[in-house]
Amino acid sequence: MKKTIIIIGIIFIFGCSDEEVPISLPETIRVKETVVVEVTKVVEKEKVIYLDATYNPEPTWTSTPTPVALPAWTPTAIPLSLATWTPTPTPKPGSTWTPTPTPTLEPTWTPTPTPTQTPVNWEYYVDGELVTPTPKPAATWTPTPTPTPLPPGELGYELVRYTVSVNLTELGQVITFGVPPDKSPIVDSNRNDNLLDEIKIVNDPQNYSIIKISQSSNNISEITMVAITPTGTTSISLDFYTTKK
Repeated sequence: MKKTIIIIGIIFIFGCSDEEVPISLPETIRVKETVVVEVTKVVEKEKVIYLDATYNPEPTWTSTPTPVALPAWTPTAIPLSLATWTPTPTPKPGSTWTPTPTPTLEPTWTPTPTPTQTPVNWEYYVDGELVTPTPKPAATWTPTPTPTPLPPGELGYELVRYTVSVNLTELGQVITFGVPPDKSPIVDSNRNDNLLDEIKIVNDPQNYSIIKISQSSNNISEITMVAITPTGTTSISLDFYTTKK
């Protein structure tokens, strides 16, 4: 718009001069507006000037901003927290735990119930079956008494002592001797089918051991013994039961 006003002012100055100056306009000017200019000076004729009122602003130069170099940013170091050393506690020996023993329950004694006598002609059922007439009581178990053994005297036995003289010269020497008829046979007084426990060695029993007792057909008993140590000529006394004569 400013440029247009300047052009109009120049035309106005030339229009007011004494001489008529032709105005040549560029061909590119097109009439967009009609401008009437009034002047105080008398002119030969009114001049109508057609101007292109299109405003062509000049391009505005925008400077490219120069980047400002900023100082390099150095991050502030964050200190690392170090682990705190905690000493391992030394365990203290504790007292040994002893469990309290659980008391053992003693068996409870349950008395045997006394059976109630069933009235006569009274019916009842056992395992779904009718029981008639009155049931009999169950049999009572009576243990067999252990018989008391009779004393040897009542069995016809008598206790006798027999002394024999032997000569023991070797270690572990085995000797066999017979019992005279008046003291034979050796009997099983305790009735346990064993004659070895019927003879009692009277003198020095730790040095002798009876290993066999045999009976002959005429009821004469023979005794076999072993001597642990040699004792030379020795008398050995034996006690045992035999039949009464």
